[in-house]
Amino acid sequence: MAAENCLSTTIDGETVVLHTDAGKYYGFNEVGTFVWESLQEPHTVEEVYEAVTDEYDVGYDRCREDVDELLAELADKDLVTVDAE
Repeated sequence: MAAENCLSTTIDGETVVLHTDAGKYYGFNEVGTFVWESLQEPHTVEEVYEAVTDEYDVGYDRCREDVDELLAELADKDLVTVDAE
């Protein structure tokens, strides 16, 4: 789920996120924006994979690799919270 200390806006299909505590901005492309928007509510990682493969022409394995990489980056920057359940 997206961290509470983040503000975001989407313009022309791309999202800019401000980490308010760190004072840093991050930008997402169209697919990153889709994942970010899906993280505004609690979802399992499997649900995110499914949403991305339903929305885009991408295979499950490639989707999983890319989403896992993005989620790891977001968690590293404290932009999302991950529940291990």
